[in-house]
Amino acid sequence: MSLAKRDLISINDLSDGEIEAIFDVADSLEEPLRRRQARDICPDRIMATLFFEPSTRTRLSFESAMHRLGGSVISMADANSSSVAKGETIADTVRVVQHYADIIVIRNPLDGSARLAGAFAEVPVINAGDGAHEHPTQTLCDLYTIRKELGSIAGKSVALCGDLRYGRTVHSLAFALARFGARITCVAPPGLEMPDHVRHRLIRHYDCRPAEFTSLDQVVTDREVIYHLQVPNHQAAEMLTGDELVPVWDLMSLFDVIYLTRVQKERFRSHAEYEAAAGSYQIKRAMLDKAKKDALIMHPLPRVDELDYRIDRDRRAAYFRQAGNGVPIRMALTALLTGAVRTPAGVAPPPPRPAPERLPPDLVCVNERCVTRNQPYVAPRFLSVGGEATRVQCAYCDAELPRPEGALHPLEAELTEKG
Repeated sequence: MSLAKRDLISINDLSDGEIEAIFDVADSLEEPLRRRQARDICPDRIMATLFFEPSTRTRLSFESAMHRLGGSVISMADANSSSVAKGETIADTVRVVQHYADIIVIRNPLDGSARLAGAFAEVPVINAGDGAHEHPTQTLCDLYTIRKELGSIAGKSVALCGDLRYGRTVHSLAFALARFGARITCVAPPGLEMPDHVRHRLIRHYDCRPAEFTSLDQVVTDREVIYHLQVPNHQAAEMLTGDELVPVWDLMSLFDVIYLTRVQKERFRSHAEYEAAAGSYQIKRAMLDKAKKDALIMHPLPRVDELDYRIDRDRRAAYFRQAGNGVPIRMALTALLTGAVRTPAGVAPPPPRPAPERLPPDLVCVNERCVTRNQPYVAPRFLSVGGEATRVQCAYCDAELPRPEGALHPLEAELTEKG
């Protein structure tokens, strides 16, 4: 099945083969990109960028990608100067804009808003960040950077540090890293740990149980954590004892990738809550003395004070190269989704999303940031959670909640109807 005319809302909308195909196209575009020779790929295509939130790297790299492919861009970079300020809904906005463009790139602060946009638009929709939910094109850039600089993703030890609760980049990235066989460690200040629905999916779908720390100064005493980090190949386990102490600075030497995210002030309900979390983790120059010589320090940017500026000149500081990789990746993705470049034959798509369940009409999503809680015309929809009979998840933002009392799992309902 071709990628042409498809939406990209979640990293799970792509199969592993499709991700590799995007990387291969990005590789093929790098030389023409340097020579300014890629302009004949999308000469008659128009991209619309709809950004309801501020953005620098994502919006400009998408627009740069389309211009370098020879296409054109129309942009809504400020929602306050658009019809949105008059009360226009997301659904109406994309239904209008689809007549002006061949592909829509949308960023919106509501979780699940990109999925909603895709449901109403007849042209491909790319999620450029929907609230604290996902940011799949950033994940493609991140994976591409790791593969390009370290040769592969499988078997690499990756530390995800910082705001893992609201940092949508790490949600998409965690799923993709698990799929490609990386080992994940989470370092997050209290209250900013990885959301339960992300953690549950990592365990349920990929049998991935990340080691978790609460700060970069923590001393690890948990035998399972040490085993996870130091004996990934399950060798010499008898050499470890339960009372070993391993400072995180020494653990730095075990990571191939240290991925930081900033504490995002705009995601907090109060300034006091933000202040309590900000500054609780930093990567300083001295820490790199303990890191691997070929490790990567990555960050989706912008940074605040979590990265020492003295790190910038270190070869291991990959964040500006990581940002630069956004152009060939978004060129490849745009060319494939608009059909300007064919998807290689034999590349299988991911499994289809399950159909929504029939549940009580008054059931609402538990996530206050969900698009269904903030756009009244959107009816809540819920999907089964893997093989679990006791939980369902929002079809838009993926938040999980208990199955309503008396509501049958689809399989149970089918058996009941037959019986």
